[in-house]
Amino acid sequence: MKKLVYGMTLSVPAFLLWFCTSSTTAKANNTKKDATSSAIKDDHKNIAVLELFTSQGCSSCPPADKLIGSYSSQEHVIPLSFHVDYWDRLGWKDPFSSKDYSDRQRIYASALKSDVYTPQLVINGTVEMIGSDANKLTVALKSIFAETPDASLSIRKVEEHYGKINISFDVSGQINNALLNIAVLENKTTTPVKAGENGGAILTDYNIVRDFKTIDQFNEGENNLSIDLPVSLDQKNRTLVVFIQQSHSHKIIAADKIEF
Repeated sequence: MKKLVYGMTLSVPAFLLWFCTSSTTAKANNTKKDATSSAIKDDHKNIAVLELFTSQGCSSCPPADKLIGSYSSQEHVIPLSFHVDYWDRLGWKDPFSSKDYSDRQRIYASALKSDVYTPQLVINGTVEMIGSDANKLTVALKSIFAETPDASLSIRKVEEHYGKINISFDVSGQINNALLNIAVLENKTTTPVKAGENGGAILTDYNIVRDFKTIDQFNEGENNLSIDLPVSLDQKNRTLVVFIQQSHSHKIIAADKIEF
């Protein structure tokens, strides 16, 4: 386990904010891909969003990456891999790393009174643990699934249109003082690592966050948003995740995902 300790204060709003423009309905003949959600629909079962902070430059991370990948198809679990950038200086620059993701981890560390380290797993914004601790993760998930959700989010439709992702989704429940997070994932990649602590290894990563946006303007009921589609993502290897997070406690209260 690699540790890096920071002293910082929690900023408000908690996460970097981007505003998305409202989408208009795309004409069928201009839409490359149209996906309708068949994912998480049981409003009475709580959802677990697993945020793994990891790096290809950290020798302790591959077991955690594998563990998070094993939950990719599990019902009511949404894994996200945020690749941080602070290990890039060790000789290998992680191609998926971002300072924004390191900043997100530091905000969690401040709120949860924890160190900043890799691999670190944050569950529903309120619990953190070593990302490769399978037993502790199992216990945490049982506790989360026993809770009644405070809100519900359901993706109705996703359309790719001229480099944009148009998203339609429904929201209900207790969403006051909440933020909406949108993540575009690359489902699985394989990378030959040529330097650093994992030099010579071929690493497989799962559910890699390739684009992440947070907005604070959404409504109960039907919503329509549009975001830019990250370049160079295979249509057969990508997933869209939308989740609601309380702005002060950071608790994730609703989420849904869809391959598109």
